[in-house]
Amino acid sequence: MTQFPIDGFQSALWFDTAVTAPSTEPLNEDITTDVVIIGAGITGLNAAIELAQNATNVVVLEAGVVGGGASGRNGGQVNVGLNLSPDALVAHYGQAAAEPLLAALVRTPQTVFDRIKQFDMVCDAEQTGWIQGAVTPKRLAEQQRQAEEFARIGLQIEELDRATIARKTGSGNYIGGSFIKPCGSIQPLSYTRELARVALDAGVKIYSHSAVQTLKRRAEHAGWIVSTGVGQVCAEQVLVCTNGYTDSTVSGLRQKVVPARSIQVATEPLPAGLQERILPHRSTLVEKRRMVLYGRYDRDGRLTMGDHGPMRDQFCLDDFTDLKNRAIDVFPELEGVRWDYHWGGRLAITKDRLPFLFAPTADLLIGMGYNGRGVGMGSMMGLAMASRLLQRDVEHAFMPVTTPDEFVLHAFHEIGATMIIRWDMLMDRLEESRA
Repeated sequence: MTQFPIDGFQSALWFDTAVTAPSTEPLNEDITTDVVIIGAGITGLNAAIELAQNATNVVVLEAGVVGGGASGRNGGQVNVGLNLSPDALVAHYGQAAAEPLLAALVRTPQTVFDRIKQFDMVCDAEQTGWIQGAVTPKRLAEQQRQAEEFARIGLQIEELDRATIARKTGSGNYIGGSFIKPCGSIQPLSYTRELARVALDAGVKIYSHSAVQTLKRRAEHAGWIVSTGVGQVCAEQVLVCTNGYTDSTVSGLRQKVVPARSIQVATEPLPAGLQERILPHRSTLVEKRRMVLYGRYDRDGRLTMGDHGPMRDQFCLDDFTDLKNRAIDVFPELEGVRWDYHWGGRLAITKDRLPFLFAPTADLLIGMGYNGRGVGMGSMMGLAMASRLLQRDVEHAFMPVTTPDEFVLHAFHEIGATMIIRWDMLMDRLEESRA
């Protein structure tokens, strides 16, 4: 293996093209507030904005820098749906709990783009639709069933035949697929930094390089004391929004998510003629299989492609070889194109492959577990958490409160996740060989 240490954040394309980060400092004093939020990512900052706009004093504590986790490293796709179909979500949660969740899924992309417009966020937002490509009849049939289910709850999905998807993608790899018009993309680090700017303007206090060391009950009053070792926050309520970077601060929480890794690459800016042939309408793309491949353009015409990565936080150049080969298999015209960026980071996998809103106590609320759907669902989760704290019966209070299952052998999650990845890759190959 080529030893080429790659920092998954500062090596990212997004780090070089993001808007300037707002100024934040570490917490170095003892303060009191209504709500303290742990994690200055997409979820925590959306919650902070909503709370601050409703006369709530909010403090956000971030272990690193704003957007330094998954929020600033992800693929930036603003998509619809979860890992279960609408009918499966009804079976999982029950009709009463699933109905508001399904309605939220339908409006997720538009909610994100509307908030970007509302707050004048500079984050390269493009609402150009989402293409899902099927490589086998089994995957195509699944997409067609999901299109029927989504149609019943108000989302129209365009089904694509082989010729149409070839025109929309510039690839002959797909036997068909689907197109969802309200979806699109953003520059994820810019989006997160702009959320922080809006939050600060609303009166939220954000402290970076302020990792939480202890979370404990106040001895004489209701609420919590959240300590960073240098300073502490006394708060009536706590929101935990740490996703794939969850640690042991909240007892037992770490065992409820597995931090898998996703890696991405970005080309040099492609010539105009090539951009007219590969994803000519600048739609986002996901190849539907067990091991998904995803891609989109950035504002400068760089094609970014993403895939699963190794179960570690430090990457080397060889880790990206298979991803680049998969990209060239889909788009043969990329052969010989220079790959300028290589990066990656964590995403949070849950046992049921669904996000969760968890309330161990009435004044401690935890939202995370996006399983690769963090831009849209992370934004919506932040709104749902704020709505619950504000006790509002409105459209954003859509996420049912559940108790997520633990991974029993969590200490061996790296071995287990690696085995699952290899198994899924094998099943994909077998399925495609039989097609």
